[in-house]
Amino acid sequence: MGSLESSAIAQVTVDVVVGFGAKVDPSKSVHMDIEVTADGQVFDVSDTVIVVSNWIAYQADFPASPVINTFDIGSNYTYQIMVENIAVEKLPGGGTQAVDIMDSITVSFNGLSGWTITSEDPAWDPLQGGVLNGLSAGQTYIWDIKVTLSSKVKAGSAVLDFQASGTDPNDPLGFPYYQPFGMMSIPVSASEMFGIKIDGAGSRTVDLSAGASIADWTVRVTNLGNTDDDFTINWDSQGVPSGWNLNVDTSGPMVTDSISWNGFYEFDVVLSIPGDALAGSTATFSMSAASNGDSSQTASQEFTAVVDQHYGVTLTVDSDSKENKPGEDVDFIFNITNTGNGQDNYILSVSGPAVWNPVLSQNVSSINAVSVSQFTLTVSIPSDRDAGASSGDIVVTVVSSDGVSTANSTVSVMSSQVYDIGLDHVSGSDGAVSVTQETQILLKLNVTNNGNGIDTLNLTMTNAPSWASLGADTMQIGRGQTQALTITLSPDAAALSGRDYTFQVVVTSADGSEYTSPDFTANIEVKETSGGGEVEVEEIESDDGDSTPGFGLVASLLALTTLVVLRRRA
Repeated sequence: MGSLESSAIAQVTVDVVVGFGAKVDPSKSVHMDIEVTADGQVFDVSDTVIVVSNWIAYQADFPASPVINTFDIGSNYTYQIMVENIAVEKLPGGGTQAVDIMDSITVSFNGLSGWTITSEDPAWDPLQGGVLNGLSAGQTYIWDIKVTLSSKVKAGSAVLDFQASGTDPNDPLGFPYYQPFGMMSIPVSASEMFGIKIDGAGSRTVDLSAGASIADWTVRVTNLGNTDDDFTINWDSQGVPSGWNLNVDTSGPMVTDSISWNGFYEFDVVLSIPGDALAGSTATFSMSAASNGDSSQTASQEFTAVVDQHYGVTLTVDSDSKENKPGEDVDFIFNITNTGNGQDNYILSVSGPAVWNPVLSQNVSSINAVSVSQFTLTVSIPSDRDAGASSGDIVVTVVSSDGVSTANSTVSVMSSQVYDIGLDHVSGSDGAVSVTQETQILLKLNVTNNGNGIDTLNLTMTNAPSWASLGADTMQIGRGQTQALTITLSPDAAALSGRDYTFQVVVTSADGSEYTSPDFTANIEVKETSGGGEVEVEEIESDDGDSTPGFGLVASLLALTTLVVLRRRA
């Protein structure tokens, strides 16, 4: 063989003639040992097999390899597969001659994902491959086959192997024969292709009812190419509001790890949203990625986060309880606070005793997020209420437009005491009397409580002479009650006769209000001294004995005038 350069390959063809009728092993193979001597060293090739067959199948360039073509998806190249009838018979005089064979021969593609084999030859079946039923003596049958890269395969070299098999109808055992691999191998190469896909983006709704929250996405960058690749990712975060934070560095490009073909790279994108973001607030940002193997291969995704509206309300009032006079109104000032994060419309209602007529200033209130609005509750105190009378619970309720969020507040109103005292002369009297020195006369003043509660009165006189005195310094009087106050006149001898003494009674109510009675006038008469005898004082009351209804008090509504009659005994 001569010498071989380093890494060179030499092929050796061994021809073996098997005579017709020779007995061979049923496996139709004979093992052969080959020795190769080089530079004084002997190398054994002990696994060589000699196969006994009537035919051989091979690609047209065998034993050489065909030119390695590089395929893009959809491209194709044509090759030839040949089946040669090598059967001979020995002639009686020596030598051999070719003979016909009846073998049924099939050549099929063993299959490699992404590659498709077709032929326009009618003897090539799309499913079974090439099928021959016998060959003429010395005939070589040639199939033109078209190899197409029909789908993505890993970039680089691959070998397409074809399998030839056959059965000899004259073989009494009928075992099928499978030709060893190697004679119909077609080396091919798939060109590099690049591609990218991004998944995982989209829109998120953010609930801030419990405070600050996040929106998150799991982003997957898939290598759609057929070779390892890495990708450069750029971010556009201009649509993210101030105070919202992304967990990715958007200041510059980021490069993924190397991703194998058909592989992917995943990472999480987290957007933090502050708790005070308003309903409808939106963040938009995007990412774009490009293959570093082919920058024309790009993909992009857009992310959106929208703050959902949540609802809430609080209700406060300037006072839980107020009071005023009967017949007057009381106003309560309420503050509604929208604790939600969006504009809301609230329904206002009030329940309470109808006789106190609780009325709201409005029944609907529209309030912006985290804002406050006021309304007024007016309660009218019935004019006939006693001091200290209470309205009982008056409940104001506020309901949010979501129908769930609500707040209420309970208030009450008390009737305050009204102080009003009336002072009048008794019926039939104008307050003017004549009194004789060193005698005594009793006057009475009607004191009426026109207020709505019990009153405690302090009683004094003004401008009164020293000989005039009141029957009491204090008086407790019920609502609507009239009591008679006694004024005693006891002029002494020093009292000037012929003079009129005019004075008044001053009544001070428990609230400090002062009331002055109509004038009382006393005219002094000179005492008669003739006839001697004892002076007798007699009290005579008028016959107006009706008492105030409902009170059963000692004093009548009309104080009684006491008359003093002086009689001289003989």
